Amino acid sequence: MSDDYPGKRRQLERDGYCILENIIEPPMLAQLRTTTDSMLERQAAAHFEENRSQGSLLSVYEEPLMAELVAYAPLLAALKRLGFENPKWTSGFVISKPAESPPLFWHQDARFWDDPISYTPQIIQCFLMIYLVDTSPENGCLRLIPGSHLKRHPLHDALPDAHGEALGRMEDPAHLAYQRAEGEVDVPVKAGDVVMGSARLLHAAHGNRSGQRRTNITLWYYPAFDDLPESIRAFLAQKEIPADWYEQNRDLIEPLWPRYQGDAEPIRQNRTPGPALK
Repeated sequence: MSDDYPGKRRQLERDGYCILENIIEPPMLAQLRTTTDSMLERQAAAHFEENRSQGSLLSVYEEPLMAELVAYAPLLAALKRLGFENPKWTSGFVISKPAESPPLFWHQDARFWDDPISYTPQIIQCFLMIYLVDTSPENGCLRLIPGSHLKRHPLHDALPDAHGEALGRMEDPAHLAYQRAEGEVDVPVKAGDVVMGSARLLHAAHGNRSGQRRTNITLWYYPAFDDLPESIRAFLAQKEIPADWYEQNRDLIEPLWPRYQGDAEPIRQNRTPGPALK
């Protein structure tokens, strides 16, 4: 299955995710571990309290090395093998679960539920989760509900806004958002593997019951940007990149930054799926 990229593309469309094995080569992996460890060690305790469920939520804009990862040739080559010739990128985060930390809450990250495209198999926005250590249920591997990007699940109607503060702080550990869910599967991977998934997919992570930090870097791409409705492209082109970070990394980032030259009105952001998700 490792080299079956047409099969991975079918799985991405059908199940909402696929695994891209052995993408991050050992030298880059080592650099990323050193850089993310430094980022995490600079944080005050309050950051980890505010993001108790996530573990951490640090923007990749804090480090120039992350631009090299965004434009990393093996990563872009994998997207090309999946059929994505002109991907665009907008943001990313270091999400690191400390030792002995709780689960990540169930959520989906889609933003364009007002557009009919969000109720079709068409690829819109995808996370690429780059794991810096081997993962398992013991140390907080990803878990997800295959097909939930296209089919309604009871969680869709039970979860609060995933981007509010209460879930991140884990104010109510008994909440449904932290529990096992019908149809969930574990997605353990090896260090250097990448999990690619639809922003519409319901996903979470196990708690980290190990004695070691579990880190991933989540990058957000629009793999088929040119095929998106103009209103979505107009919305994405409004995003401003931090000027100092961009100037340091212009040659890497410019080809991957969303641009739009038309006159369509930007779509309204809506994170809640409507009744068309059945």
